[in-house]
Amino acid sequence: MLPGGTLKEENNMPRINTNVSALRAQRILTQSDRAFGRSVARLSSGFRINRASDDAAGLGIANKIRADVGALQQASRNAEQAISLLQVAEGGAFQVEAIVERMKELASQSASDNVSDSDRLLIQAEFSELQSEITRIVSTTKFQGNVLLDGTLGNVVDTDDTNSTILAAGTQVQSAQITGATADTYTFSQSGADITLTNSAGDLTQVVTVGGGGKQTVSFSAFDLSIELTASFATTADTVAGNLVVNGGNTSFLVSVSGDPAGNDKVSLTSLDIRLATLGSSVVATGLAAESLSTKAGAEQAIGVLDQAIQDVSSVFGSIGAAQNRIEFALNNADTAIENFSAAQSVIRDVDVATESTEFARLSIQQQATTAMLAQANAAPQLVLQLLG
Repeated sequence: MLPGGTLKEENNMPRINTNVSALRAQRILTQSDRAFGRSVARLSSGFRINRASDDAAGLGIANKIRADVGALQQASRNAEQAISLLQVAEGGAFQVEAIVERMKELASQSASDNVSDSDRLLIQAEFSELQSEITRIVSTTKFQGNVLLDGTLGNVVDTDDTNSTILAAGTQVQSAQITGATADTYTFSQSGADITLTNSAGDLTQVVTVGGGGKQTVSFSAFDLSIELTASFATTADTVAGNLVVNGGNTSFLVSVSGDPAGNDKVSLTSLDIRLATLGSSVVATGLAAESLSTKAGAEQAIGVLDQAIQDVSSVFGSIGAAQNRIEFALNNADTAIENFSAAQSVIRDVDVATESTEFARLSIQQQATTAMLAQANAAPQLVLQLLG
């Protein structure tokens, strides 16, 4: 090479041992073959980036976008499931509303003197059945095992509360899970194989006898609460006693993945509580649970309680409807983001078929031309035979 980077003219004198022209053609053919292989890979896979060396920075960006798309797709499914949950809750609430309306009709009938006391007993019989039906609907309206309308949806065991002493080290209790436990501070005690749980009011206690020691789950059906014991749990150990705190909380649905899972990525819903004792409780502390239509005075009082009960159910409908609308907007936003992120990923990683097809044709022709020239270069040394003749 001459100064300045200019290639020096080759000496074209015929030689046998080193065929420079053939070596050059072979080098160019090898490069063309590699480029041709990359072009084939892109067209066959549909990706512009098939390995990190194709575009290391682009691959990193595309992978991050792909992860975001996957998370957004799950967030979209979360939103769809949340809407389904709310629809189940709404269906149960509609039935409770219909029952309360019928109960008001009965109360209005019983409060009138055109019926006798014996008639009121018949009215009360239907009223009692309707009370029982509200309780049944509330307790059986579930989604994935979670009761939706009894006010326990979203309640959690507070493992950080200093009052939750049974979750401290050395108590043989590993964790606690709830499926519908009411917010309260429960008293837990163990005496041999018997484990006792009591609510703070002291009016409900359940004793479960475990079959032996070791890691196991103890279910307290009376509280819809399960406690998982550690592997070191032993029925012969000293008595363990302490508290377990269950806090009421909002139900939340993760509908976005902006990086704020504890805040803006969630849509929250306040607890839905239309239990018999809750409906109308702002008028009478016991709500509809203790109302009776067997007397005219009782029926007159029940009308006021039922008016408030109807308002309470309407408030639940308002919460459900507002949450449904918000989640539907969040779902639409997530689907739009998925579309746009997917387009961005495609620009980075997917192959432009038109451009790559042109490159493929060029490389194919170049391969053929280089192969022909290599054949010519390999034949050139045969000209030396003319000198030897």
